[in-house]
Amino acid sequence: MENTIIIVLVLAGICVFLLWVGVDAWKYILNFMVRCLSGLVIIYVVNCAIQYYGGNLAVKINEIAMGFSGILGIWGVIFLYALQYYFTIVP
Repeated sequence: MENTIIIVLVLAGICVFLLWVGVDAWKYILNFMVRCLSGLVIIYVVNCAIQYYGGNLAVKINEIAMGFSGILGIWGVIFLYALQYYFTIVP
């Protein structure tokens, strides 16, 4: 619980700093949120498709996946699947 409070305070501080400098922080926050949601939807659909066709490669939907997809976009989702492939298939 303490970590969550610290993370929220740091993010709020960054937003206040960006607004103080004159950067439109809401544009970046909204862009990040859209990337997070679209990345998680893509992960869910790809996991369902892989499971339907009998594969055993699945990326878990959690905070790390949301962070990667929010910061990197579709390349973050591809990176997550590449890592999952590496740690699952390659001995």
